[in-house]
Parts: sequence; structure tokens; C-alpha cells
Amino acid sequence: MAYLSATDFSPLTAGQMAQAHPLVFGKYTPTSATSPWDLSAVAATSAPYAILDDVYSFTVVENATYDIFSFSYFDPYLITLYDKNGKAIAADRESDGNYGTDFLSSYVATYSGTMYVEAGWHQGTAAANLTASIAVFADLDTVPKASNTFNGGDGADRFIDTRSADLVNGGGGIDTMVYAGKRTDYDIVKSGADLLVYSLVSKDGVDSLRSVEKLAFADSVTDTTHSDLTQALYVSYFGRAADTGGLKSFQARLGELKAPSSAAELSARYNTDSAVKTLIDSFATSAESTALYSGDNKAFVRAIYTNLLSREPDQGGLEFWSNALNAGSLTRANASLSIMAGAQANTTAQGKLDAQLIGNKISVASNFTYGLETEGKVGAYNGLGAAAVARELLKQVTSATDAFTFQTKVMQAVDSLPTSAGGLASPGDAPPDALPITLSGVDSQPAAFLYA
Repeated sequence: MAYLSATDFSPLTAGQMAQAHPLVFGKYTPTSATSPWDLSAVAATSAPYAILDDVYSFTVVENATYDIFSFSYFDPYLITLYDKNGKAIAADRESDGNYGTDFLSSYVATYSGTMYVEAGWHQGTAAANLTASIAVFADLDTVPKASNTFNGGDGADRFIDTRSADLVNGGGGIDTMVYAGKRTDYDIVKSGADLLVYSLVSKDGVDSLRSVEKLAFADSVTDTTHSDLTQALYVSYFGRAADTGGLKSFQARLGELKAPSSAAELSARYNTDSAVKTLIDSFATSAESTALYSGDNKAFVRAIYTNLLSREPDQGGLEFWSNALNAGSLTRANASLSIMAGAQANTTAQGKLDAQLIGNKISVASNFTYGLETEGKVGAYNGLGAAAVARELLKQVTSATDAFTFQTKVMQAVDSLPTSAGGLASPGDAPPDALPITLSGVDSQPAAFLYA
């Protein structure tokens, strides 16, 4: 920006503002193909002593860019720009190189409304050298649009965040959305297939991202690959949202296994892929999961339905799943995943409601985990009490829940956790009766299998 700070300049008086001449913008007719301006306003005079009456007012648009030119016989003293209260906010640098003309360039309006400019004219004394003028040009292209739409192709696309509400569909490949700020400067809200991202520190619009796998912030990258499936496992086996470390660990492990994206496909691989079986068994045999699901097979199935689908099983479903467990065609380790996959594939009226409920729980669980990062509560999500907060949150979710409007409850739940400086708390930092939430989300299996 080629202008000086004007904090040491005297403000305009009330009289000067009241008597300021209005400049009226009209459509600018370009004189060359590279002219950036959209609007212009010009005033000229040959009146004697115009230098004593050189304050003009004009209306600006927030984020529009303005260039101001002042001409007089002798080089103008200074162009000075004032805000709506008459406070001096900018002045030209007197370095334009053209004697008789001053130029205040690239001023970006910080609000919409009235501004004032003092032309700083320096006229001569003869009639031939009294002419003076001022011209203000506006570039409206710098004003953020209501929204920008970007569509990716089949490859790895890279999108840059704008100050508008960006609507991005990444398409195929591993796509990345780049943000200038740090991760904690943004809130991420999952709502169905879309990720909504908005800045907590600037006036950027709310971005809606679909099929975008990575969000690159100034200090970290949020990878959403296998995020839904990982959250589905946590909801299914633990009844809660994933902790930040556990989410990233299991995402990495699923990536190593080249795992599918759906619960049904993952469940189908359970009997044929020993690595997948080991992963699923680590959830099912953990102390946290076995504490939720106990008793005989019918009690076990009822507990899964209550936890996952927020209802009692119908008689047919109860008999089907408990008989499969009795016969050995279904293991307890794979039961939660299989029941969830079955609910997502059920096309009956109840099945559609169940599938919608599971999708909403996955969205809310994801938002809880994202909220831990935004609010600096990563380490606070540790122990029985913290796990109970997340479970109670998911119990409030229904098939009709809108994840975006539900976000207030999500952040209330996150805020209810004790403040932490970040990082997972170690068992020694937890209360004596707390069950630690470990990086893997389980505590009865060695962690080494995650990286095998």
C-alpha cells in the first residue's frame, strides 16, 4: 500500500465535514484493457482560493480498493484520507514522480459508509494556473463474493481458501484445501457428506467442502481419509467420539490396510484378512468395550442396539443376531460392526431411520473430536468422566438431528471438560478412578500392532 499512516494528522472539524463536497461515483469507462477500476468520481475547479475548500466526501464499500489522484498547478501538499468520524487514517507518500499530481494508491476500505478526502491543492495566483481537480477510482473486484464454487477433477487438486464462502467439490483423487491460519483459528463441522469450515478470527465466509480429504493449515494438516469409518468404530464399540490421537492412529492403520470406506466392506474382510481381524478385535476385547457389552448373547445384542441405535431391538433382529452368535457364525468381536453395517444397508422405514441416526452420530462424534483441537481440550478428553460426557452427548442425537445446529451442544460438551494445555494426559495425571483414554482407544492390546 503506497500511503503513510496519518495518526499524527489533525482531525477534520465538524464544520469541514458538514461542508464537504460530495463526490458521486459513476461507471468507469476503461482507457486500456488493463484498467482495474469499476467506478470513478471526479471534481474540478478553477475557483480562486479553492485550496481553502478542498475537502470532499464519498461513499465506500467495505473491502473495495480505492485509488485517489489530486492535481494542482503546483504539486499538492498531501492527499489525506479521513474516516466517517473525521479521523485521519492515511496520506500519500509524495513519491509519485509527477510534479503537479499526488497519488494515494490501493486503499482498502475497512467498512461501508462515508469517508472524506482532503485534496491538498496548491494553486497558483494567475487565472491560467488556478485549475485543480481530484479523482477517486474504485476497484470492486476485491470485495469478497457471496460464494465461490470450485470443482476438482480425478487427480489430486489443491484449493486455496478465499474470503468468500467457498463451495468446493474435490471430485476424485486426494484433494487439499489450504488455509492461511493455524488449526485453532478454525472450527470444523461435519454435516453429512460435507465439512463446514469457518474462521474464528476473521470475516471469511463459511466454506462447504465435499470430497476434500486434507485441510492444510499453517501449522498442521487435518486428514479426513477414513475419518468416518474410524468414528463409526468408536461409536459402535465405545459409544463415544474418538480421542484425537486415537482417531489419527486408526486412520493411519486403516490406510496401511488399504481398508474400504464402509462398515459393510470392512466387516466382510473380518473373516478373510487377519490384519483387519486384529484391528476389530482390539476394539471388541478392550476393557472399555467389554464393560459396555456384557451378559448373555441376547443381553449383548440389546446393549449394542441401545448404544448404537438408541432403541430396543425388534424381536426378529434380536433373534437373528443372537442366533448368529450362538451358532458361532458371528463373533462378539465383529458383532457391533456387523449390526451397524446391517442397519446402514436396511431399506425398510425403520432401517432408513437407523441409518440416518448412525450418520448423525458419526457427524456429531467427528465434531466433538474437531472441537477438542479448536478449544485446546485434547488432553482433557481422558478418563471415565470425559468418556461419559461424550456418550451423553451422542445419546441426544436423533435421526432428525441437524449437525450444524447441534454444534452448540457439541461445544458445550467440549467446554465442560477441564482445561488442558494440550496432548493426551498420562494415567498418572488422571484421577485415581479414571480409565485412561489411550491413543488407540483400547487398553487391553499392545499398541505395537497399530504400526505393524
